[in-house]
Amino acid sequence: MIHDDLEWLLRARLPESGQRNLADWLASWRCLAGQHEAPVTLALRGGFAADRLGWAFAAGYQAAMRAAFPGGGMIEAFCATEVSGQRPRDLTTAFVRTDSGLVLNGAKSWSTFGAACEHLLVVARDPEAEASAGRPVLRIIRVPTAAPGVSFSAQPPLPFITEVPHTAVTFTDVTLPASALLEGDGYDRYLKPFRTVEDIHVTLAMLAHALRETRRVSGAGDDAALLAELGVCMVAAASLASASPSAPSTHLLLEAVQQQAGALYGRVGERLKACADDAALRWQRDTPIFRVAHKARAMRASKAREMLGLQGAVPGQAAE
Repeated sequence: MIHDDLEWLLRARLPESGQRNLADWLASWRCLAGQHEAPVTLALRGGFAADRLGWAFAAGYQAAMRAAFPGGGMIEAFCATEVSGQRPRDLTTAFVRTDSGLVLNGAKSWSTFGAACEHLLVVARDPEAEASAGRPVLRIIRVPTAAPGVSFSAQPPLPFITEVPHTAVTFTDVTLPASALLEGDGYDRYLKPFRTVEDIHVTLAMLAHALRETRRVSGAGDDAALLAELGVCMVAAASLASASPSAPSTHLLLEAVQQQAGALYGRVGERLKACADDAALRWQRDTPIFRVAHKARAMRASKAREMLGLQGAVPGQAAE
């Protein structure tokens, strides 16, 4: 499938319509998601359709949500982080079981897209299970954003990808059916691997957007080598989408893919500087998105090298 998608990216007519705001992007995404189901395809084609890095991120994020939480709504967000952090022992959002289902209380400091979502996938503690386990036990609850007791508080926009909204969200005695509780451990099955799933799909979307922008500013036959290298990086990233997001080999390879992608983003940025139109200026404004969570990624890759017996090795160098 990736090869069909890549050929389409190289041949398709460049989109003409802009995505001036969230409403524009949502309309574009709903149309795309109505035509395709595979998360990799949605990330690639959504990144290509995006007229800026913010909407490319949005496409990659939503593709990751579909990969990690299949069977959900059109727009969803994963809510883990609280004011105190996102480690299991830092979380205070919790639910209790009742005769009619679940009651959720707590607050999250970050929800991408906020009230524009249909559902939030909320990381919550399970006090009943903790009583016997003697440690924090996390579960995931799918919460409709329209449910009584769910309230959003807008947060100041980031200095980059400013178009993508994020909000704090509070849950006050939110009553839900027992079926809202996802199966499996919330940490090992969902929270821990989600960063990897997100990184893969967002990288795919960013690369597809970079390919679109390269094509946009290129003359006939120009930048063929750069387009090919972007394609190679996409193929490598797409191959990781079917790998275990918890495997150290996945983390090791993802680090190499993201380093290659970072170098390609730099080359695309230099190519866009000569253009200096609004899209090129937005690219320059939004480049900090490429460095978000880089410390956490570096720690993940370091741990993967340790687990694989490659201490001290870096991508491109053989272990001694």
